[in-house]
Amino acid sequence: MIARLTSPIRLLLAACGVTALLTWLLTRGLSLDATHPALALLVLGLFAVTTLMLAASALTALVGLLPRRKTSDTSTPSTPGRCAVLWLVCGEPPEAMAARVADFLAGLDVTGQADSCEVFILSDTQGDEALAREHVALSGLSRRIQYRNRANPVGRKPGNLQDWINCHGARYETFLILDADSGFSAVRLAEMRAQMASNPRLALLQAAIRLRPAQSRFGQMQRLSSRLSGPVFARGLSRLSGDAGNFWGHNALIRVRAFAEVSPLPELRGRAPFGGPILSHDFIEAAFLRRRGWQVEICPDGRGSFEDAPETLASHLRRDRRWAQGNLQHLRLIAAPGLHLTSRLHLAAGIMSYLMAPLWLMMVLVIGSGAVHASAGVLWPLLGVLVLLLAPKIAGVLSQPSALRRPARRRVMLRALWSELCLTTVFAPIGMFRRSGFVASILAGRNSGWVPSGQPVAARGGHGRAEVMGGLAIILAVAVPQWGIAGTAPAALAAVLVLPVILPLLLAPLLWQWFDAPRVQGAVARYYDQSTRRFLALGGSGAALAIHRQLWADGVGTPAQAAAHINDLIAEATEAALSRAPARVADLGCGVGGTVFHLAHRWRDAQLLGITISAEQVRLARMYAEGQSLSQQCQFLQSDFTLPMTLPRSDLVIAVESHVHAPDARVFLQAALRHLAPGGVLVLVDDMLAQSENALSKGQQRRVAQFRRGWRLGHVPDRAGLVAQAQELGFAQVAMHDLTPLLRLDRWRDHALRLAGPVADRLGLAGVPLFGNMIGGNALTESYRTGVMRYTFLVLRGPDAVQTTPLLPHSTTQAVA
Repeated sequence: MIARLTSPIRLLLAACGVTALLTWLLTRGLSLDATHPALALLVLGLFAVTTLMLAASALTALVGLLPRRKTSDTSTPSTPGRCAVLWLVCGEPPEAMAARVADFLAGLDVTGQADSCEVFILSDTQGDEALAREHVALSGLSRRIQYRNRANPVGRKPGNLQDWINCHGARYETFLILDADSGFSAVRLAEMRAQMASNPRLALLQAAIRLRPAQSRFGQMQRLSSRLSGPVFARGLSRLSGDAGNFWGHNALIRVRAFAEVSPLPELRGRAPFGGPILSHDFIEAAFLRRRGWQVEICPDGRGSFEDAPETLASHLRRDRRWAQGNLQHLRLIAAPGLHLTSRLHLAAGIMSYLMAPLWLMMVLVIGSGAVHASAGVLWPLLGVLVLLLAPKIAGVLSQPSALRRPARRRVMLRALWSELCLTTVFAPIGMFRRSGFVASILAGRNSGWVPSGQPVAARGGHGRAEVMGGLAIILAVAVPQWGIAGTAPAALAAVLVLPVILPLLLAPLLWQWFDAPRVQGAVARYYDQSTRRFLALGGSGAALAIHRQLWADGVGTPAQAAAHINDLIAEATEAALSRAPARVADLGCGVGGTVFHLAHRWRDAQLLGITISAEQVRLARMYAEGQSLSQQCQFLQSDFTLPMTLPRSDLVIAVESHVHAPDARVFLQAALRHLAPGGVLVLVDDMLAQSENALSKGQQRRVAQFRRGWRLGHVPDRAGLVAQAQELGFAQVAMHDLTPLLRLDRWRDHALRLAGPVADRLGLAGVPLFGNMIGGNALTESYRTGVMRYTFLVLRGPDAVQTTPLLPHSTTQAVA
């Protein structure tokens, strides 16, 4: 049945049918004899309008569950024309953007697009200090980019883009438009350019966008919601929109000639907020392109397309106020002649996304005040509304069947679903109250203006006070009429019924602080943040800065030499496999950079990147890099290395005692493929089982479980199984060495752990990093003594072609958790 809803008209009719059914059930549940007809009609009208929007959203997500299909015919090969990549900047911090530009340029080299693509930084940044900072950040890229700053930034972002079209547009067939916080991979760009080249009527190809990991709880909530239901909703929207898709302002490939036909947009007559410049110009540009006969498509694949979410409620609400005004301006344009029906529906959806808030608030007030009398029958339509609200989230879970088939991954998915439901339920009343205020402000004629996203949000106290006043006003609005009509008990009951709405409002000052606070660390990050300094102090690695095991080979005389020996083995194996020194190196799970620094001194012309999930390790690594004058050659990034990133691919990817933190070997290997250049080398050094875990005795399995639990490991592979999975993904085994004989397993602390580890485990102290380290360390040492575990050095060569495999479902579930 869902397959029949793949046109906007059919979906709209189905949404109307669902709305009619639930509205009829509400009519049956209302006590019409005891309710004034006008109030009954008001409630039914409010319910019908809001339910229609919910039904349309739910059905769109369900359409996204259908098998994917291509949006354009790419069967006829065609050479893409020249492409400009435009980063539009207006005061945002330039350092992170400069790093993304550098990575993108490296990606252009790898994918062979450097000769046909040119990067522009189009700056509207104002102020001498901000401009100087921008120039310093971009100075190292001056030979590969064109930088322009407008002293008089007329027309805001659309004016910035129009200026480029007028000056440079004729030289290019397409341009990729990006915001300062946007990230885009060169591989993704190559795919989109090929798609556009195959269809000369395609004017705009909007890529789905993934949110990067956030630092605050609020930012993480947005990312969680986006990862849970965003992909399935994007697929449904893409299928329904067809060639009349939408434009979201950035991360889109656009045909220059087509866009020049519709820009610049005319200003609306009259004064702001409903007149003047169109703030949400992107929707209108897409609608006008379709009106002129061009095709606009949404590509639901979000690989290689990223942006940042607002980290604080204040920054989110400032942006949302501007979006509210821009979308309500569309009321004057939705009936413009010649627009495609689907374009009008896009505009209507944007308008209603803001009008829904005051409609919901009115419905809460009318029903809660007792002005409308109801029976128990209203529970059925309310249950239907709840199902509609949950449908996109459930569809997001169902869209990942391979994850659901695995018990561990299924638990992660369900935990993510539950977390997202709790967080968004708490935030929803605050969002409803604020959006209702935005709509009221706009209707009152107050103009928000254009505030650049790079402008810092003014630090103000008293966050959440408006919500508290609003919550108290709602209590009075629903309780006073009930008290006047029926007495104290009904008034108290009315207040209790609206408690899910008013409680978050009354607690808004506390919730505001909670959402803006840094997000809670994961178990692995917390473990290394709390343990790294102890590892360095007790490990004896000295200048080697190692937190991995020491190898006592012939000629090694000190602990520092033993800790550094693995770095020499990695370098020798790499040079032998590549027949040269690598130009770029990525260390996945880099610790404090010991291996990175060792290799940087050996390969002076190489660029090295270390990735770790620990903020403390990144801080220490950057400090050590500066101390060794290696800050320009060695970069460090805090992230989960299994997540997709817009980073240049490396000739050498290293994982020393880190790959076991991935959920399983396949997740890690696919992540390594995303980091590895064609024909590059992956070197794995880690604790591996000598045979399959199923072949171990129960006692041995119990010890492996202690090792995994104590050291926060996602998996412990067996060597043969790991190599087999690598070969399935296109890797070729170059070498495998057993380094176990080079370990020392009889140190004084190993003997101490034989006593302390089991005691700590019996006391249930594995959750405390210090004791968890004891438990895991003892289990590992005993596994080595009994031959269960082998310290393995594995060299794999990657495929010769760039792999663009989709993110595994269970990797996705790890990220949303």
